[in-house]
Amino acid sequence: MSAFDDDVLSDLPSIYADAGDPVDYEGSGFTASAVLAIKDNSFEVYDQDQVAMRVATFSVQTADVPTSRQGDRIITPSRTWTVQEILEDDGFARRLWVS
Repeated sequence: MSAFDDDVLSDLPSIYADAGDPVDYEGSGFTASAVLAIKDNSFEVYDQDQVAMRVATFSVQTADVPTSRQGDRIITPSRTWTVQEILEDDGFARRLWVS
């Protein structure tokens, strides 16, 4: 890891505070309120046939949401989202495909 990576990881909580919105997270055996999450409406993923598609995702800090599974719910003021799949998890942040 470079010094830049270390700087970014150490500043991750303030990045989320500036860019994220508070949501409620309901998982199997885990519930949290006012979790900061960053929503991306057009994250590119590939299906099993390697066809690109755009999906909605939420990124959350693993310190706030220690575990995630398919079927967990993310509740925003306007809608409830269901976790379909974990797309990325680097130990600090987790990107969740939601619908």
